[in-house]
Amino acid sequence: CPETIFYIPNSFTPDGDEWNQVWQPVITSGIDVNDFQVTIYNRWGEMVWESYDVTAAWDGTYNSRICMDGVYFYLVRGVQENTASKFILHGHITLIR
Repeated sequence: CPETIFYIPNSFTPDGDEWNQVWQPVITSGIDVNDFQVTIYNRWGEMVWESYDVTAAWDGTYNSRICMDGVYFYLVRGVQENTASKFILHGHITLIR
């Protein structure tokens, strides 16, 4: 059975240089790519980004506007490939410009 392997960064810096321009969970194996969702919320609980694609990345914008520096909340929902069990991961992202 493949092991579920992923990493979720806690910060990124979309400031125009060549490093850390986007935020995304890094999933290498064990996740059902057809049953996956990630959402990001601002401090007021407003959803600023959502994706159902495991390869999608957030660029730090909302409605084509640059988001403020600060802490954002993420939820990752998915299904493990080998056991078909559902999981929810949550945490904080720090956006630094």
